[in-house]
Amino acid sequence: MKRSLKHARITGAVIHESPSATLELLPVLPLIKLIIPFYNLAWSVALPFLQRLPRVSLGWRQRTLRDSPAGPFDIWIQAASGGESLLTNMVLENLAAKLGSRKLRVLATSGTKQGIDSLIKGRSLHPPGGNPDITVAYFPFDSPRIMEKAFSRFAPKLAIIVETELWPGFLVSARRSSVPVLLINGRMSEKSFRSYRHFSGFFSKYGPKKVWAVSPLDRERFGQVVGPEKVSLMNNIKFDRIEPKNDFSTDTPIAGLLPESTPFILLGSVRREEEEKVLKAITTTLSARPDLVIGLFPKHIERAYHWLTLLKEANIPAVKRSQATGRSKPGTVIVWDVFGELAGAYALASATFVGGSLVNLGGQNFLEPLVFGLRPIIGPYWKNFAWVGRDIVTCGLVKEVADEIELTSALLAAIDSPSSRQDVMNQVRTFFAPRKGGTEQVCRQILEQLHFPGE
Repeated sequence: MKRSLKHARITGAVIHESPSATLELLPVLPLIKLIIPFYNLAWSVALPFLQRLPRVSLGWRQRTLRDSPAGPFDIWIQAASGGESLLTNMVLENLAAKLGSRKLRVLATSGTKQGIDSLIKGRSLHPPGGNPDITVAYFPFDSPRIMEKAFSRFAPKLAIIVETELWPGFLVSARRSSVPVLLINGRMSEKSFRSYRHFSGFFSKYGPKKVWAVSPLDRERFGQVVGPEKVSLMNNIKFDRIEPKNDFSTDTPIAGLLPESTPFILLGSVRREEEEKVLKAITTTLSARPDLVIGLFPKHIERAYHWLTLLKEANIPAVKRSQATGRSKPGTVIVWDVFGELAGAYALASATFVGGSLVNLGGQNFLEPLVFGLRPIIGPYWKNFAWVGRDIVTCGLVKEVADEIELTSALLAAIDSPSSRQDVMNQVRTFFAPRKGGTEQVCRQILEQLHFPGE
């Protein structure tokens, strides 16, 4: 809803965030008949301007249905962006194992290039014409006129939304086409809830047939928006991705950059807004332990050149990963300017900090180091991963620090007293075991909705 409301504001649509609860008090059906034409008009006015935006113009012909796949499809599953696409791929892979001889046609859509790329990568696991037979396309614009054509062309038996996004045109067209909508892995932030709750009259009528929320708080929020009788709890699908890698290799190109028997500290997914704090941590850490090598992974690799400038000004030896040849000298910072090596670096690190968390940016994925038996250190700001629960900190799997001073102390302590990777992996399995199973839950519900009996 956060994205849909924001988009509606951009396009001038009449659906906007408001402190008023007027919509809750008016009869829903007459109100929809009044609003839909204006919502259509707003999209018609906005589309020429949106086409000028590089990010939105990608997939334009699919977004406007000038070039769209042909149905009928059994499932239309919508993943907003990259993260939701990863979950979609997990669901489709699990479904594939359950289908047997039953054929399933799936349309998987996303609103971003990152999401499309992820869906295409997931589809590569299933050959064309295989089972399920997966088609990937950009999500159409939410103009009711476009959405009605989409449901007519795609002719899905079931529509699925991953996590949160609720588009009014999509929901109304689904209802008019008698297509049930399910929302899986449901999350709703406080900000989104403040917007949604003013439109509870609309969502109780046109919202998803069923919502599976990932926490009691999310269940309560969705319940107030779509009706509590439509909302149930499920385990977060993201937990199913956390599986320790017992067989990972440390014989990688990265290993050739590190001096033997030299501790390696990894600073991952560092954001621009926290660079000053991280630089202070690097300076203090190397002052205390000049025998270290530090690997710095900016969240956005275009910041690599800026990092080289910062480190040079601080008199700290540094080299770009793309230009590193042979083993680095102790006291060096290797600044990563290439993709795809973060996971391999976690396998070699003695200690790690995961960024986006020293300032109020919501945090980055601090779960990935755990699968390599490495306890991550994070700052106090990780609301994007609040779904994991604070238990992961209290049980000791993740170390939370307040600032760069505590970060330095935590990194040095991890180097001085390293944990056994196997012990960490065992703890990871114990912690996540009761939290797994969300993918299986979702697939059972999908097959029931399609009237496919279980194997």
